[in-house]
Amino acid sequence: MHHAPTAGPRTGPDTGSGRRDAFAPLLQDPLAALFREHVREGSNTHGVPTAGAPEPVTVYDDGVPRVNLGSNNYLGLAGDERVVDAAVAAVRRYGTSTSGSRVLNGTTRLHLQLEEELADLYGVEAAVLTSSGVNANVALLSTACAPGDALLVDAHAHASVHAGAAASRGTVIRFTHNSTDSLARRLARLDPEAGAVVVVDGVYSMTGETAPLAAIADLCAHYGARLVVDEAHGLGVLGEHGLGAAEATGALDRVDGITLAFSKSLASVGGAVLTSRAVADGIRASAMPYVFSAANEPAGVGAALAALRILRAEPERRTRLQENGVKLRVELSVAGTPPLPGSGAVIAVPTGSEAATVAAWRAAYEAGVYCNAVAYPAVPRGKGVLRLSVMATHTPEQLQAAAGSVAQAVLATRESTREAAGDDRRHGRLAVA
Repeated sequence: MHHAPTAGPRTGPDTGSGRRDAFAPLLQDPLAALFREHVREGSNTHGVPTAGAPEPVTVYDDGVPRVNLGSNNYLGLAGDERVVDAAVAAVRRYGTSTSGSRVLNGTTRLHLQLEEELADLYGVEAAVLTSSGVNANVALLSTACAPGDALLVDAHAHASVHAGAAASRGTVIRFTHNSTDSLARRLARLDPEAGAVVVVDGVYSMTGETAPLAAIADLCAHYGARLVVDEAHGLGVLGEHGLGAAEATGALDRVDGITLAFSKSLASVGGAVLTSRAVADGIRASAMPYVFSAANEPAGVGAALAALRILRAEPERRTRLQENGVKLRVELSVAGTPPLPGSGAVIAVPTGSEAATVAAWRAAYEAGVYCNAVAYPAVPRGKGVLRLSVMATHTPEQLQAAAGSVAQAVLATRESTREAAGDDRRHGRLAVA
């Protein structure tokens, strides 16, 4: 009988060699240490397990149902029976895994159908599926640009945008978040012969802000730069047909590449790049996430295809989603905690320091609301937020009750923070957040 080995990977290098431990950056990561501290204190805000689908009211692993304002299930399709049935049917026909990359044995008729329907939705020549939204950005940006070219990236763009740009052969230049003046200055300083790609999020995932895409497209036209927009949080949410921020701002026909994540409105896992046929061919030929990664699993493709068809056939879902976004923003403002400006499904309530953000999250969680605690490095230091996201399937009553609980949690935390700061001043101590 075969027995599993009793020893796992080494926890450290052999002693006495004098060599530095190459795992030291992992072992000494300050954010990991902070997470461990939260777990010890019982204030853990990350990786909270659920016991069911991300429905408007979700049962969590502790058995408690909570209003779920921490999911990206914007159109409420992750538990829709039609989407579930499509995923099951795909598994029964194609199995649980493609067991290979798209260039080998990993292409099914489902993959081709989803690519065709995504391209048709956006009115572009081609779509290229990837295994995640992260890999959609890496696939496009890592293969764009030659040495001497430049990628100009919004400072607050998704981490995968920065990772994809860093993997390219071009020079990465950051510009100030949502500042067309900052972007214009950097474009003006470029070598006039250098290629240039401007990359932004349509909707910024942590704060819900929308990029000024019309003005950015004008700058790209003036300086001859390509424009890439990550519409992970815009698809199904913004625009007349739900195509995202680019459609909502009238800039869609001036965008050269759009990246998507299926884990939001398409109730699945995966991603896609939408672009010209020639660029798509280049990605299929050379992008590591396409050539060397196993193709999207059949269940995910089947689910995304079903969700895409529902998105197109039921525009009333998008209308309800937008109404729910307005409802939650109003309720939060009335309760004394106005969120940051935005128009999408992501709504950010400022909390301040990391400690205040954790405390507010815990209070809201105990009051029956699940949301996301967002602190540095996802946002600047001292600019923490409770990130809330609405679904088309939330009821007005659920949103009103949840807004009250979130506002009460944030206000109570602010008051306790002020009291602590007052105590520090009275005792001559410097308060450090």
